[in-house]
Formats: sequence, structure tokens, C-alpha cells
Amino acid sequence: MRTYARAARRVGILCSVFGAVSLRPAGSQAPSGPPKSIYGIYGQPKVGHDSIQVTEKANAKIGVALKLYYSNGHTCQLNRDGEWREDHVAVVADGLDTSQPCRLSAFFDKGRVLLKDEGLRCAPVYCGTRGKLDNVSLPKLSLNRK
Repeated sequence: MRTYARAARRVGILCSVFGAVSLRPAGSQAPSGPPKSIYGIYGQPKVGHDSIQVTEKANAKIGVALKLYYSNGHTCQLNRDGEWREDHVAVVADGLDTSQPCRLSAFFDKGRVLLKDEGLRCAPVYCGTRGKLDNVSLPKLSLNRK
């Protein structure tokens, strides 16, 4: 019986060790950065054409420079740095009210960028009357076009 008790104790200890290792918080793992494929130009970088440029910057910052054109000469223009958060670039900029900043998110899927203007607080600051940032989607510029 003593041999059985010792073996059971060893199994219990091993289970405790494996349990402690598997219960390690996910935050203790190194954060994953953005995929390199997000960087580049979306839309057309010509005057009069919508474009969004996403660039890699120092200190884990991601540059987002956009210019969007709407009717009657209204445009949206923003050039700010953001950070990678889980699955998107998050840009925080000045809003109309200092207690409610502009929060613009850029999501990337299948060669496109999709903007989300949380609370619609960015467009009133960075766009003309007819401009919008929410749900704007542009394809990534392909350098192989003819």
C-alpha cells in the first residue's frame, strides 16, 4: 500500500505542476505585432483619388495618413500615428470635445482596409460636411497593375 500511496502522491504533484503551467495568464506571453502585409497604400495615391497609407514607424507606432474625396470639394484628411491592438490599428486623435476623443480603427482583410469611426467623433473634426470615415473601405494598391 505504501508504494501505491507514493505513486499517487507523485501523480498528484505532476498534475499540480502541469496545471500551474497551463493556467499561466495569456498576458504573460509576448504580444503579437501586426502582420507586415498591412503596410502599404490603399486606394490610389493621386490627387482627386481616395487613399490611405499605412506605414511602420519607430517605437511600435503605425502611421495612418488618409485623404478621401467627397462631393462639392469636401474631403477627409488625417495623418496620425496609431498602435496595433489585437486585430486592428487604433488611432486616437483630437475630437470636438476634449473628453470624447476621435477613435478611428483600421481593420485589414483580404487585401482591403476598413475604417471604423467609433461614436462618429472623427469625421466632424477631420472631414468636410459631406465627408465620412466610418465604413470606408479601399483595396490595397497592387504594384503589378498595368
